[in-house]
Amino acid sequence: MLGERIDAWMRGHELSVDTAAAVVLTGACVLLGRQVDADAGYFVLSLALTLPLAVRRRAPALCAALVCAAAFAQWLTVRDTVGALPGDLAVPVAVHAAVAHGRVWTGRLATAAGLLGAVLGGWSWPQLPVPAPVHVVTGAFLGSTVVAAWAVGVLHRVRRRQVGVLAERARLLEVERDQRARLAVLGERTRIAREMHDVVAHSLAVVIAQADGGRYAAATSPEAGTSALETIGEHARQALVEVRRVLGVLRNDSGEPGESVAPQPGVADVESLVDRVRAGGLDVRLAVEIPAASIEPALGLVVYRIVQEGLTNVLKHAGAGARAEVSVRRDGGELAIEVRDEGGTPPAGPGTGGGYGLAGMGERVGAHGGTVTFGARTGDGHVLSARIPVPS
Repeated sequence: MLGERIDAWMRGHELSVDTAAAVVLTGACVLLGRQVDADAGYFVLSLALTLPLAVRRRAPALCAALVCAAAFAQWLTVRDTVGALPGDLAVPVAVHAAVAHGRVWTGRLATAAGLLGAVLGGWSWPQLPVPAPVHVVTGAFLGSTVVAAWAVGVLHRVRRRQVGVLAERARLLEVERDQRARLAVLGERTRIAREMHDVVAHSLAVVIAQADGGRYAAATSPEAGTSALETIGEHARQALVEVRRVLGVLRNDSGEPGESVAPQPGVADVESLVDRVRAGGLDVRLAVEIPAASIEPALGLVVYRIVQEGLTNVLKHAGAGARAEVSVRRDGGELAIEVRDEGGTPPAGPGTGGGYGLAGMGERVGAHGGTVTFGARTGDGHVLSARIPVPS
């Protein structure tokens, strides 16, 4: 709107606006003086009163000091002649500027000087022989202009402070919104990285183990090589399905049409996961002692990914002929998941910075208030253990 544009322009050109206002007031006083054939003192005092208003917002203390000094000089020199001048309008304007734009002590001193000037003016003016109440009324009128300027200045100061507070609050809200968006993006990237790692790392570990074993077995037993290739194909197809599922979720989140989204794996899928690992040549014993229906889907996915990551680490680090034990059970108010193996070199544990899979497990379990530990077991081998609080 036009009014808002004018207001914005005036706020951005305070010195120009104040200078123009001072020039207009000075010109009006000069023109009036020429009309009444005023003496040189009138013009000098008028200029001394009005010209400092050009810096009333840039230097409110200086403006108030110059105007009050000129007004006091006026009272000393012309109190027995013409008395008040049109330029005296600069006094309440200077008081308002000092209160609204200056420091607190500047506004107080300017207000006190203005009230003192009102008392002196009421005492001296009018010059006619009038009763004392007339002087009181004159002083009260002059003082009321100073009090009104002080009140408007206080309101202006409070309003500017409130606008500043609202602007700062809006800035902080904008920063918070940007930070939330950034955290959301980072969280989504971390979730995608976990999903892709769990899917790809597990399947590649099985594929590599089968490829290495099949390469040596094919020389003496073509059937073993064929079996290894079949296992590789099965795991590759399963990985492709999982990757398509993740990509389908991403496309649907962005509003684009994507692949059909398959259900997330859960506790009921742990047995088929173990079967596929067994088919790859790893001896795995499984014990699931909780009904799959009693675990919510989000927690079921965590259980599945922990078992998957544990078996992947066994395939990569435990070596040929290794054995693994998988246990999923309820221990009091917690869900206990363990993956044990025999022999081999352990991967880096959670929080050490050496393994993305174990770090991802720590994030998954931490989101449910649980903990993940990894270390050597009694005898040979290592154990991956996760404990997650669950409602009874």
